[in-house]
Amino acid sequence: MTVSTQPVLKHARTAATVVAIGTAATLMGPAPSASAAPPTSAGDRCRPPLCSQTWNDSGKGFYALKNWCLNGGTTGTATIKKPTCNNQKRNWLKPGERTRGTQDWDVFQVKKGRCFKVDFELTPGRDFSKKYNRKNKKTVYVKVANNAFAKVRSSTC
Repeated sequence: MTVSTQPVLKHARTAATVVAIGTAATLMGPAPSASAAPPTSAGDRCRPPLCSQTWNDSGKGFYALKNWCLNGGTTGTATIKKPTCNNQKRNWLKPGERTRGTQDWDVFQVKKGRCFKVDFELTPGRDFSKKYNRKNKKTVYVKVANNAFAKVRSSTC
């Protein structure tokens, strides 16, 4: 008598799928409700992995600031008005460094006379690049929302 292994394999695949889905759900946390807005505003709290993060892949150092604390704007928005929140923290990023992914660093600074080429990666999906040319212009502060990474690729024009 020959025993078919197909039903056993089918159940094993189903069990593996259920385990994979359960693991992914555990890692990602509970799904947001239909009425919840996506995390696009910059504040001083975030939920990893949706914390804003700035990477310095350029040859020069610059400051990242903890909180945007200005009205409006989206990732990539630049302003000459310095975000001055209560106890505003800043972090000097040397070439090759990045802000911690478990913290929320919502702003980076492009000093007067500098020029940054920045790649922005949003979670989920919309990626874009932008240049900030501050030659003969004032320093600007650039927003990085909670669902975004800013990768400063170059610090020269």
